[in-house]
Amino acid sequence: MMWIIGVAFFALCILVSVALHECGHMWAARATGMKVRRYFVGFGPTLWSTRRPNKLGYTEYGLKAVPLGGFCDIAGMTAIEEIAPEDQRYAMYRQKTWKRAVVLFAGPAMNFVIGLVLIYGMALFWGLPNLHPQPAAYVAETTCAASEISKGEMGHCTGDGSAAAAGIKS
Repeated sequence: MMWIIGVAFFALCILVSVALHECGHMWAARATGMKVRRYFVGFGPTLWSTRRPNKLGYTEYGLKAVPLGGFCDIAGMTAIEEIAPEDQRYAMYRQKTWKRAVVLFAGPAMNFVIGLVLIYGMALFWGLPNLHPQPAAYVAETTCAASEISKGEMGHCTGDGSAAAAGIKS
């Protein structure tokens, strides 16, 4: 049962990673003045979708049946693609080269950010090794310490010892 839960959790993490990767492309495209028509996670038949307005029109967001990828449909990704006349100025192929490069690089950059967040989170919650530990005193016993009556013979021990009186517990 734990194996199945592990596989499902791994698949969910991959799906979130793909969704954030595509978000990187979408956010960069919007920031550089390109129109994002569709943002979907998965492939195949659509399970759910909704249209939301933005400053360049509408973007359709959705979830597809096969969770093995995703896509961000930017208007005019190629010069041969048919585009509505009102979207011509927002087409990707008409933008400057540096803007197109930013959009293409934004997905892998988002994966890099995800990796940094995961490493930071692991260090924060799991901890880092202490390569230079400070020497510390170890107390083996906190009960009383008897005084020596004669050489090799110890007296009777009563009450708490000095370590226990100081609040140290073994």
